[in-house]
Amino acid sequence: MSIAEAREVNLRPADLRLVLPREKADLEYQPYVAMLQGPGSNKLAHINTRASPKSVHPTTGTATFEGNECNVYISNHMDYIDGLRVSARKLLDACVIALTEKNDYRGNGDIDYEVSIPLEEYARLLGKPTTKASIDEVRKQVKRDLNLLYNVSVEWTERKNRKPRDYSKMRIISFQSIRRGNIIVEFSVKFASYLIREAYIMQYPYALFKSDERNQSIYFLGRKLLLHRSIDNNSRKGTAGKISVRALLDDCPSIPSCEEVMNKGRALGRRIKQPFVDALDVLVSMGIISFEFVDSKGIPLMHSQVDNLSYYNFIDIYIEFDVIGFPNQSKRLEARDEEVKGRTQGKRRASIKNATPNSK
Repeated sequence: MSIAEAREVNLRPADLRLVLPREKADLEYQPYVAMLQGPGSNKLAHINTRASPKSVHPTTGTATFEGNECNVYISNHMDYIDGLRVSARKLLDACVIALTEKNDYRGNGDIDYEVSIPLEEYARLLGKPTTKASIDEVRKQVKRDLNLLYNVSVEWTERKNRKPRDYSKMRIISFQSIRRGNIIVEFSVKFASYLIREAYIMQYPYALFKSDERNQSIYFLGRKLLLHRSIDNNSRKGTAGKISVRALLDDCPSIPSCEEVMNKGRALGRRIKQPFVDALDVLVSMGIISFEFVDSKGIPLMHSQVDNLSYYNFIDIYIEFDVIGFPNQSKRLEARDEEVKGRTQGKRRASIKNATPNSK
């Protein structure tokens, strides 16, 4: 990928580490950064690891969590009984952003698996003060999250050319440390190669790092909406700004399922609908999105109408949303479509040539 193409998707040159906005003006000027993503990393980001695991190995203590065509394994599970907290998922996102910036996306060169993020910069990214006491607290949290990520493995299935492809169990990171005020992470060869050689790009909002981790749904819904907006095929189909409530809830493990709620008091509105709407309202107040509820025909619904919907009708409606300040992707999409068109025409010409009988 050329530097011009990198700028189109907010990638920086490969010799940079994670570049964070130093002033408020910088954040307002470029509120998004490119991050590698694929079904493997996205399933990991949204899987529920706070529920009871499917199984725990009696000798190793490795817990297995099942998701949609995905298994996540946490070694020494009793040390991380609360699973992958939002703080650990944010840290992994930050490290993947740094990996994105250091490497040539879908290039043929060597991969640099190690990333380094200054601890003070990361604290500021989270919206924390840079006092000694605050940095010490961030260091303590990062150390715990690094230890957890070191104990995580993942396996999954995704569709490649409409056919399922299985990715066998792989570690996420192979080394982690905090040295001289820097967070050091080395990604496993398999996971980094998957991201750099096979995955895609999403636009990640800096503001999402500052989301209140006591309300985990803000992170889960914000990340899902930005991923949906970033998928090229959604833009081509005109659906990048529309998503069903059902799809959002499926990727928001902090909000209980209908089955869980029905087993504990049947308060579907209080435990599902209200937390969902509240988290979306926070994303609006953070300046990340604007949105409205619509029915299946795209007719806007007032909040009073949404409030009166049963849970089963609620999950069948949609939200139409705008991502505030989302980078313009039109030139990149046009260039990519032309590239695909050229490859298709080349294959067609080759097929015709090979099918033509030899006249000699």
